[in-house]
Amino acid sequence: MPAKEPKNEQRIAHVAARKQSRFAWALATATLLLLVALALWMNKLQESTGVVDDEKEATLIPPDPDGGVSPGDELPVAFKKERCRPWHVSTAVAKASPKANFILVNSTLADPYGLVLSGFTKACGSDHPTLVAEQLKPGQLAALIESQKPTALVLVGAASLEKAKAEAGETTWLFAKITDPHAQKLDGPKRIGVSPWVPMAATVVHVLRPLPRSKTRLVVIYPAEMQILAEQAAEAIRADDRKAALMPLESAEDLDELLKLAVERGNAWMVIPDRKLIDHKIFNRIQVAAEKNKIPVLVTDEEHVRAGAYAGVGPDSFRIGTQLCHLAGAIERQELPEGSHIFCPEYSFSVVHLAIVEKLGYMLEYKHLKQAKLYKWH
Repeated sequence: MPAKEPKNEQRIAHVAARKQSRFAWALATATLLLLVALALWMNKLQESTGVVDDEKEATLIPPDPDGGVSPGDELPVAFKKERCRPWHVSTAVAKASPKANFILVNSTLADPYGLVLSGFTKACGSDHPTLVAEQLKPGQLAALIESQKPTALVLVGAASLEKAKAEAGETTWLFAKITDPHAQKLDGPKRIGVSPWVPMAATVVHVLRPLPRSKTRLVVIYPAEMQILAEQAAEAIRADDRKAALMPLESAEDLDELLKLAVERGNAWMVIPDRKLIDHKIFNRIQVAAEKNKIPVLVTDEEHVRAGAYAGVGPDSFRIGTQLCHLAGAIERQELPEGSHIFCPEYSFSVVHLAIVEKLGYMLEYKHLKQAKLYKWH
C-alpha cells in the first residue's frame, strides 16, 4: 500500500497551483487590455491621418473645400490661359432629384478607374445607363438619347466629348476631365463642367505643405506670357512667410542662364509648365539642374510629379463626380449662376513624390499632409 503524501506537501502543491492559475488569469487580462489599448491607439492613429476602414465613410477628417458657397469670379489656371470659377456647389445646392435621369459616358483613358462616375452615382444614384466611349459603335449614343430623353449627359474625358459632339445634338452636357474647355467652347447654358486644373492660390497652399520650412527662398520659373499666374504664385508664397523671386523664361535659348541665376537666388523652385514653352523636354532640363543642386521642384499639376517633381497638386476625381451631381441639381432647379459655367474642382490635394523626398534627405511632417497623395516611383 503506497504511502500517503504528507499534508504540508499537498498544501504547498495546492498553493502553487492557485498561484499559477492567478498568474495565468493576470496574464490573459493584461493581454486583453493590451489588445484593447492597441486597437484604440490604431483607431486614433487612423483618425489623425484620415485613414479609415473600407466599411467606414472617409469623413473622420473632412477635406477643406477650395471655394465658398457663393460662386466666385473666374480664376486663371496654369494651362493655355484657361480659367474656372470656385464654387462649393455641394453645400450651396441640393443634388439632382431622383426623377432626373442621365446617360453616363466614361473614357478608359481619361479615368481608367471610373472615379468621377463613382462619385456621381454615389450622389445621384446608380440606375443610369453607363457607356464606355472607346467601345461605342456609330449611332449607339444617339439611339440611347432618343429612347431615354435624359436630363443631361455626363461626359468624362476627350473621347466622350467627341462622341457627344457627333451624336448628342442639343442635349445638356455635364463634363469633367476635359482639357481646355474654354478653347473648345464648352461654356454655356447647356455646357456645364469642372476644370481639370486647380487655381494658383489653392495650388500654392498644397505644394508648400510638404516643403521644409527651411526652404524660405523660392524662385518661380514660368513662361513669360503667364505673368499674372506667376504674380499670384508669388503673392501666395509670401503669404506663407517665404520669399519669392519671379524669373520669366522668354525662350528655350535663355534656359541655361536662367537656371544659373535660379540656383543663386532660391533654395526651392516653383515651375509653371505650359506644354508650349516649358514642355517635357525643357522641364527635364530644369529637373536635371535642380537635382544637381539638391533643389526641390514644385509644380502646378500632378502629371509632372509623376515625372519626378518634388510636389504638385491634383483634384479629387471622386468628389468631382459628386460636384457634377449637385451641378445637375442646380440645372434642374434653375440655380446656375450667371456668367461662366466652368467651375474649379471643389477639392484638391497635395501630390508628393516620396522617392524625391528621400533623395533630398527630408523628413516629412505627416500631420501637415491632411489632403495628400503620395507617389514613390524611382
